[in-house]
Amino acid sequence: MDIVCSEIPDDERPEYASPADRNYLRYAKFADLDTLMFVRTRLAQQAPTVVVRDFAPSEHYDTHADVLIVIGGPPWNTKFREFLPQLPFHFEPHPLGEDDPLVVPGLDDLTLTPRWTPRGELIEDLAVFTRLTLRGTIVFLLGGCLTLGVLGAARCLLDSECGPGNTDYLTGRVGDNDFVLVVEARRVGGITDIADMTAVGPLLLLSRGVGENWSVVVDNTKRFTDRQRSIGLGR
Repeated sequence: MDIVCSEIPDDERPEYASPADRNYLRYAKFADLDTLMFVRTRLAQQAPTVVVRDFAPSEHYDTHADVLIVIGGPPWNTKFREFLPQLPFHFEPHPLGEDDPLVVPGLDDLTLTPRWTPRGELIEDLAVFTRLTLRGTIVFLLGGCLTLGVLGAARCLLDSECGPGNTDYLTGRVGDNDFVLVVEARRVGGITDIADMTAVGPLLLLSRGVGENWSVVVDNTKRFTDRQRSIGLGR
């Protein structure tokens, strides 16, 4: 199993992220580090005999792994970009320091963005979990508009409490097909809220069978866009 985690651009990295630095720390160049550590820990707990290797995108090479997990969206993960032509969504690129909205062209260019308070405090991000099967390799893409969404995508299916129920929910609706799952990711202080789809359905669930086009299985995005409008009116 290979994990390819997003990496911080060269001009944003600390000096000790360089192998030439006397206090070199390899993981200092990794972005979405919370998600990487969470995924590695949960895999060690659930599948202790599986060989897991982690890479930055600039390090990755084809190891013929059975499973590939890609952590972090296209802006800082070039491996994620390789799969964009296969996907029914994209993250609209914006300059560093601004949100990269989630866009779904097949739904009249539906655009979802993180929600903020008028004081600039993050309320909610979008967690996007994708499964693709390509030439016998299962690919999982963990994305979000911000790092909170990426962590939310991982915890949605790997959390010890909510993960099994969420997995059963997905299996009952898409089986072994490819899918794209979009759920809310909320944070209160340093605590990340975990989506429980057995209680509240996902924002969006798309699926496709072998040789088929993507189709909508669940669409609850109106509840999110309604909240976005209410925040706008509140300002």
